[in-house]
Amino acid sequence: MNNININIKTVKNRLKAAPLGLTLASLLLWGWQTDYLFYAIIMGVLLELPYFIKWRIEFSEKDINQLADLSGILFFIVTVYVFVNYSFQGIYKILELLPFALVILMLAQNYSMQNGIRTSALFISIRRMGNKADSDILYDTNISLPYIFLCLISASSGNKYNEVFFFSSSFIIVWTLWGLRAKHHSIISWLTPIAIVISISFLTQQGLQTLQNNAEIFFLDLFEQYGFSSRDPDRARTTIGSLGRLKLSDRIVLRIKSDHELDTPLYFRETSYSRYHHGTWSNPQVEFDIIEKTPAKKEWRLNKQLNDTGNFDIAIYLQDQSSILPVPDNINTLSGKDLIQVETSIYGSTRIEAREGWISYRLGYSDKDFVEVEPTADDLVIQLNYQNDFKLVAEELELYTKSPEQIINTVKQYFKDNFYYSITQNQRYTRGQYLTKFLFKDKKGHCEYFATATALLLREAGIPTRYTIGYSVQEYSAWQKMYLVRARHAHSWLKYYINGKWHKMDTTPSIWAPMEAADRTIMEPFFDLLSYLRYKITGSEIESNTESNDWLIWLLIPLMAYLVWRFYNKQRVDTKKTRNDNFDTKLKRFGMDSPIYPLLQNLEQEAATRLQGETLSKWIKRILPITEAEKYLQLIKLHNRYRFNPVSNKRHDKQSIKELLDRV
Repeated sequence: MNNININIKTVKNRLKAAPLGLTLASLLLWGWQTDYLFYAIIMGVLLELPYFIKWRIEFSEKDINQLADLSGILFFIVTVYVFVNYSFQGIYKILELLPFALVILMLAQNYSMQNGIRTSALFISIRRMGNKADSDILYDTNISLPYIFLCLISASSGNKYNEVFFFSSSFIIVWTLWGLRAKHHSIISWLTPIAIVISISFLTQQGLQTLQNNAEIFFLDLFEQYGFSSRDPDRARTTIGSLGRLKLSDRIVLRIKSDHELDTPLYFRETSYSRYHHGTWSNPQVEFDIIEKTPAKKEWRLNKQLNDTGNFDIAIYLQDQSSILPVPDNINTLSGKDLIQVETSIYGSTRIEAREGWISYRLGYSDKDFVEVEPTADDLVIQLNYQNDFKLVAEELELYTKSPEQIINTVKQYFKDNFYYSITQNQRYTRGQYLTKFLFKDKKGHCEYFATATALLLREAGIPTRYTIGYSVQEYSAWQKMYLVRARHAHSWLKYYINGKWHKMDTTPSIWAPMEAADRTIMEPFFDLLSYLRYKITGSEIESNTESNDWLIWLLIPLMAYLVWRFYNKQRVDTKKTRNDNFDTKLKRFGMDSPIYPLLQNLEQEAATRLQGETLSKWIKRILPITEAEKYLQLIKLHNRYRFNPVSNKRHDKQSIKELLDRV
């Protein structure tokens, strides 16, 4: 009776398997929302395939435990990678990747004879309890429904919040509940409250989304000086005034091949700005001019009067079809099959139209810089609350009595002798006082402080300036034979206008690059190697970022190869004959290796053969005297428990049989 109660408890704790198609549907929704659709299709088909095939694999408990551990280790590595590259902003990326975390266990479950996962595989604490684990916590359970719920949670982290997603996820939830509904309710009485709940949820979601959008606009305008640098050609929010240590990512954002060694650092600008107000640089509305493609050479020529004197082969990942490219000041031509359209603005921005994802192109440069629009009144304006500060500095340096060339030299020397580089800010000052603190108190800051302060100081001396953002090209990989531009190489400098021409000026101490490189993670060489292998195999010349999912294939390929090799020799069991009696099939798998079988074979040869339908106990009592049969009856009792009880401790029972056999 004890055994019956245990079996009932075990079955009661098991979750139902997901109906045919539900797992695939939830994965497709997740793939669509997070741009993992390719992977979602493959995973969904593999997980649904067991419904149509006749065989299963004999996985041992150790096999399942190893697969669970492998899943955990791989997911831990991916988690570390995401946080190293994106800090706490990567939490949404981790949420997106959750379906990958359990897909190996789902495959093992769906292709195994057990059609479930032992709780000891899911929880290390239960596994450590070993034989002491009670049946209340140690049992087989089907993880299909929790996996579907996990897919819905991960899908919600995508950026496609629309009505289609809402009703798709609602449909999957209703589909899941349909298989769990109480059969005594009518369909109408069951569907009505669900329809009411979905309607209320939809209206609430629409209201919250509207409130969120309005709140974002309000707080963005209120705290725009606390934002991060942007590639928007109209506005760049600096990190001037931010507290703490800026997170500098090792992620590679650009790969550059050159036909000769470069004089580094080489500046690749994205755009320039003329107006500064409360930590934000901006431009008047920027208009872009379309560059006509040269049919003969299949290239876009930005300066028709010049010829290329050299070129770079560059690769980059585009998050949008329309993107600002980082380019050198002396850019001359662009060419590449991935480019659709090229545009330029009067502030030196180069914008391209291309497909989203990986693109490669060739950039030609000349001996002269790209012509940027001449100064306007905006290029001499200083924010009102800073005018007295820069006037004091200009008087101290006697800039009003010097020539433009002397002013430039004096300002360069001033920042070189009196300021030092730092990416850490320890105290927040009142609105509008960040540069005052930088000039007169701490005299430390990152590139945005140096570029902004220098630009405004030169304006005080009557020299037009513009604030410029982009990247500093300086890291050459000898073994990869190319220049690597990382996220931490993002940089700010300025341009000043004298003698009818714009000139570049960077007063940030040159120590900034080594300081930030020293802050790189110990995992950088490992991730660089993975990036380079992907680059050599696929031709992708850019490190993956938050929007790129291609790197996952290089985890899945070796993983699947390992699993195929690992279980190639596992016994495959035909389930056709046992489909209508799964419980009996499960019982027959236990005890076939019982140590008592050789003894029974010897008894049949020496005494009498068992009759058809005769139990072992009756057979022993029939062929042996009572005194001799007693020791065999105890052995048969242990054998029956090992052979037929699905929740007994198999290892302990088998050992007990062996010990008793030694005494027989």
